[in-house]
Amino acid sequence: MYIIIIGGGVAGSTLAKHLSSEGHEIVIVEQEEERAKTLAESTDALVIHGDGSDLEILKDAGVDKADAVAVLTRDDNTNLAICQILKKASVKRVVARVNDPNKQDLYLSLDVTAPISPITPMVSYLKNALTFGKVRSLISLAKGKAEIFELTVSNDKLDGKKISEIGLPDGAIIGLITRNGDVLIGNKDETLKLNDLLIVITKTEASKDVMNILKGSEKQ
Repeated sequence: MYIIIIGGGVAGSTLAKHLSSEGHEIVIVEQEEERAKTLAESTDALVIHGDGSDLEILKDAGVDKADAVAVLTRDDNTNLAICQILKKASVKRVVARVNDPNKQDLYLSLDVTAPISPITPMVSYLKNALTFGKVRSLISLAKGKAEIFELTVSNDKLDGKKISEIGLPDGAIIGLITRNGDVLIGNKDETLKLNDLLIVITKTEASKDVMNILKGSEKQ
């Protein structure tokens, strides 16, 4: 794939290295001159020094033939301006960094394929880690209204009980169970075992109750 990355910070440069290692053709557009020079020396990507919101710069980067573009600057106004240009250029796949989660709808209005906020999942992870200890938040969904997390069953009262019997709140489901290297689908008749590793999908408002049920009175 021919992929343009706009913004050569930590996220952009790391993404470029991963994509290049997989054989994709990468172009990075970076506005800061010194950073652009460093990227040119440290990555296999073509690096263009310039403003990613400038149509001429995007043309130099090959926007007309791009299969996908990642817009990763730290300024939402800049990102949104770039997304407007990309929409007019009919780029099929656009992934954009959303610095302010409240602006996610603006990105969606521009047909951005995936507006991604690094703040929302981080807050969910910190909240869960602070209040419940060893709970790994995997992803936050629907502007923080839902989340997916990974958790080990540590409530011994659940050992041998079916999922339908443990009293999960409405808006919460156990999607997957990992046990002794096997992966099981979490249907209601599946039996839980102590130390099962679960993937749980839940409305954020129900996550505290879900964790209390699965972890019991264990203190972290």
